[in-house]
Amino acid sequence: MTLALWRSYSKARNYVISGNNGCNSVSSLYNFITRSFSDDKFSTPEFTNSTILIENGFNVQELPLMVRKLKDLEDLDVPPITELPRTTNDSVSYHLIQEEFKQCMDLREVFSLITKCTKITPNIALGAIERIYDLEKDTIVNIPSDQTVHINFAKGAILEKLLKVVMKTEDTQTILNVLKTSSTIMEPYKHKFCDELLLRVIDNRLTIDQLCDFALILSKSHGDQKYSETIDRLWVGFIEKEQDINEINIVKIFTILPGLKVSKKTITNLLEQKLSELWSKIKVPAMQAILDVFLVEKYFSIQCYSILGHWFYANIHALDDDELLDVITKFTRLRFTDTQIDAAIEKFLKFKSPKIKSQVLVIGILNYCMQFKLRNNHILEVCSQYFIDKRKQVPSSFLKYFIYPYGYLNMEPSNVEFWMLSEEVLLEHYQKMNVDDICSIIFSYIYSGHYPLKLVSKIFSAEYMAKINNSDILKKLHLIDTALSLECGEYNGPLLPKDQWFKPVIQDVRIKNIIEKIKDSLIHVIGDTNKMLTAVMLPNYCSDETYLIDVMVHPLDTNSTFNWKSDTHIKESIAILIHLPDHYCSDNEQLIGPQVMKKRHLNILGIKVVSLKYALLSQFYTSFNTVSLRKYLTDSLDNAEI
Repeated sequence: MTLALWRSYSKARNYVISGNNGCNSVSSLYNFITRSFSDDKFSTPEFTNSTILIENGFNVQELPLMVRKLKDLEDLDVPPITELPRTTNDSVSYHLIQEEFKQCMDLREVFSLITKCTKITPNIALGAIERIYDLEKDTIVNIPSDQTVHINFAKGAILEKLLKVVMKTEDTQTILNVLKTSSTIMEPYKHKFCDELLLRVIDNRLTIDQLCDFALILSKSHGDQKYSETIDRLWVGFIEKEQDINEINIVKIFTILPGLKVSKKTITNLLEQKLSELWSKIKVPAMQAILDVFLVEKYFSIQCYSILGHWFYANIHALDDDELLDVITKFTRLRFTDTQIDAAIEKFLKFKSPKIKSQVLVIGILNYCMQFKLRNNHILEVCSQYFIDKRKQVPSSFLKYFIYPYGYLNMEPSNVEFWMLSEEVLLEHYQKMNVDDICSIIFSYIYSGHYPLKLVSKIFSAEYMAKINNSDILKKLHLIDTALSLECGEYNGPLLPKDQWFKPVIQDVRIKNIIEKIKDSLIHVIGDTNKMLTAVMLPNYCSDETYLIDVMVHPLDTNSTFNWKSDTHIKESIAILIHLPDHYCSDNEQLIGPQVMKKRHLNILGIKVVSLKYALLSQFYTSFNTVSLRKYLTDSLDNAEI
């Protein structure tokens, strides 16, 4: 058994058997790498369960495997059986046999057809068994009562012979067909067929496609514990057949990943390696299927994702609108982006934008930009022009997805009429739209410094407001009312009554923690701890993060009271805003719309604003670089925005 194990698995490339160093014999090697469970409940007279330690780089994993039981040591010298490759004619022949048996309308015709065969091959036997099963469950077929006993007796004897023929077959595909069938006649024998396939896996006789089919059959048999545990023993077959993995069958291997447990990591490592070799040959439908598996598995690998980015850029010319939408949507759901994907989308729009017919594709691209805060001028410019050209045909439910990204990403379309034409469309559709979508669109306008006053007047009308009873929506409307009152001189506001839903705004815990960590440096730069306040909420404004100041530096000592109505006090104060990474667009330089509006409102109120990057503060703190931290704070305060 030890020698059989060594011979079967010594060929696995790129996998080093743990404990190999220092082993001078196969017997000592066996003591290191395997644990045999001869009393295992899944053991059979043909093989036993065992485990093996596999080392891949710095990772060591214990994996299950099956070890053949040798009845005689002379069997070691017997070369393994080489199964002839299954030809296309075999598959065609099997289907023709099935069609022939389907023409039999009762059991007598099936038996008659069998007797006409000069030799009963496994395919003929399986075709006959399947037809017998179909006739048995067909309630329409009736056999005369005086022949029932004779037919049933003959059926039992014939079935027994047919099953023996199938079980002795050297054709692996026939055994797989048996496992695929739902015949109750075959059900009691499926475990034996499964064991036979395992023996063939040990002997390296299954092709990649057959291994995948076997794994999929096992993964679908959730109710049988033996099947569910057997699937993790197939990894040996895939490792042995590594050289046979190509750009076509690699997809089938990916599809079995959800059914694996213990061996999933090993198969995943193999797939990563092969994907890096084969990516340039993989066709679009195949890569779509691989992405589907990534979504199901919630799989994340920088190496694999980088390969996907290169593939996407290299194949962007081969994608039609639907395929591009599918791939972009999957990247968005996987939360993965890189420069290759961005460049591919830009390339597609550059050459094919006049031919785009799908509004959903453009929305998918804009959603991708929103998800990753991608402020790509070319992509957004093409999408904005598409919307302007097609605005009359855009459904009301799509309007938010076309308009909101431009304000949120603080990107001004080159078409100066974009905002005006958008408002005209909104005035036609606002009554059909979700009020939350309308609020988002109005915010997009305000972020960009535009004010859709006609639309706002419609929304703030008594008739429209009477329909709104959601507190979250009312809070958004109060923020819109406050923002327009501060920014727009033509706005006759505030129009809404005082915020009845005022609640304290909780400062982000990350900002709160970093302030505590750099507090000493802040005090050192400011000069006096009494001049610094944290988490200051501007009074008389709605309860929103927009009016929360992270650190307030004021000129007064503790014996004085800060007067928010005093222009002198306000103008001598500095609002320090700490911007988290998600406050920026993907370039980590341009702030997103809500943060731009926040700074603008503070400036309108006369407060100087200092923007600090959370990432830089954390870097200085964790590296104990107090000198650079204090210099960064000093330079930022000296250049406060007015």
